[in-house]
Amino acid sequence: MAELTRRDFIRVSGTALGGASIATMLDARQAPAQNRGTTLRMITWSHFVPAYDQWLDKFAREWGEKNGVKVLVDHIPNLELPARYAAEFAAGAGHDLIHFAAQILTGHYYKNLVDMGDVAEPLGKKYGGWMEAATSAAQVNGAWYAVPDYFVPIPVLWRKDLLDQANLATPDTWDKLRIAARTLKSKGHPTGMQFSHCNDANHNWRAVLYCFGARETDPSGQNIVLDSKETRETLRFAKALYEEGMTPEVFSWDDASDNRYLASGVACWIHDAISAYRTTQDTNPDVYKSTYVLPEAAGPGGERKNVGEPTVFAIWKFGKNPVAAKELITYLADHQVEAMTASRGFNMPFLRAQYKKPMPVIGEDPKLSPMQDIEKITAFFGYPGPMSPPAQEVVTTFVIPDMFTRVARGQNIDETVKWGVGEIRRIYAKYKAA
Repeated sequence: MAELTRRDFIRVSGTALGGASIATMLDARQAPAQNRGTTLRMITWSHFVPAYDQWLDKFAREWGEKNGVKVLVDHIPNLELPARYAAEFAAGAGHDLIHFAAQILTGHYYKNLVDMGDVAEPLGKKYGGWMEAATSAAQVNGAWYAVPDYFVPIPVLWRKDLLDQANLATPDTWDKLRIAARTLKSKGHPTGMQFSHCNDANHNWRAVLYCFGARETDPSGQNIVLDSKETRETLRFAKALYEEGMTPEVFSWDDASDNRYLASGVACWIHDAISAYRTTQDTNPDVYKSTYVLPEAAGPGGERKNVGEPTVFAIWKFGKNPVAAKELITYLADHQVEAMTASRGFNMPFLRAQYKKPMPVIGEDPKLSPMQDIEKITAFFGYPGPMSPPAQEVVTTFVIPDMFTRVARGQNIDETVKWGVGEIRRIYAKYKAA
């Protein structure tokens, strides 16, 4: 009903020109006349596949030229986005179209974001519906305050040549990954996962948690269930993995460190997006030829959960060009094949109909082909509960990576769980009281 009410209001208010509503124009992919002569300022992260940034800039510019809109796109490092948005919010001015990448802030800013139901709902109907987890990244209390763009899966990238030389099996479980790291570290090829405040640390250690059967909340997202035997087993495993198969540099790693580690030829395996696969392809072809891709390793009980990094578009209420912003989002969603191709297979869709095989790029590479089914094992922050506003704050405050860091540095597991669960409960209680 919210969508129809908005469309009716636009018709009655006379906002639409030439006898047609903005909603009708959007459906017909016609730019509203009021777009012409305007400027649209957009900000997004600096993509880990640089070719995608180049494609997006050209795509947005050409769309703008066709529709009489001057589109300005700014790219900044992903970890700088939260501070930038805080500054824009405080000033009440900035970009029109914003992009939450990895650290989803929909729940933090939703009262100051434009309702996006008139974009998200038609896209869902057109493309077979949204992945269930997509809604919690973009909705608050059932209303759309953002539109899912794409998510980034985080598989295991492993060196077949190194494991073959050590007579090691395909590392399809976390235990086999530990054995590989322990065995190959002594040969100069350790592994590495970030114990630091970066997005890779947030998703990597959650993947291990979920594969080991641990959970952050119950399905409702209301109750914290992290204090469990499975969580303790995961922390114990992580400590052993660090001590046996890593070096201390992982405590200062950023999101690109493991990319460089694989491309350098040192790592026996990493747990990272395929941007690392592409970096290695471009800079170290010999290592690339021996690098294989596993969608996710299995935990002790055989469970596989891959924790992806979502991205969503949102529009500030104080933005000056919401109509053009919505039209550009829709146009981009309609060109998902080109976008995924430009990202070299990095960007995975949230819309179910866009999983038709063979998918762009990854369906053409035998080593990447299994990634076409990644959405079947994908989970997001807060699993199995929704990526709610408090779950989003748990991510931005790095509570989970800090738990793993404390244990890796020698702190008591029970005390660490008590601390971490206490921090998470404090965050959730704050939202319940609001």
